[in-house]
Amino acid sequence: MGRVAVLTAFAVIGYFLGVAAYYMGKNLTPWLERVSPFLVNADWVIAGIIGAIVTVIVVVVWSYTSKS
Repeated sequence: MGRVAVLTAFAVIGYFLGVAAYYMGKNLTPWLERVSPFLVNADWVIAGIIGAIVTVIVVVVWSYTSKS
């Protein structure tokens, strides 16, 4: 693959991960409001949770696709 193709692939993957994080955030917020109202008011907590979930999913997918 050429450099432009790799960068384009990462851009597309990043776009879809961002869309997924957006929808996960919308769906997680009501649940988090019931569990801990204090944490929901802190936007950095929600962003961190979504980032952690997305990162774990990406690493798991990467590990399955990169087996020799």
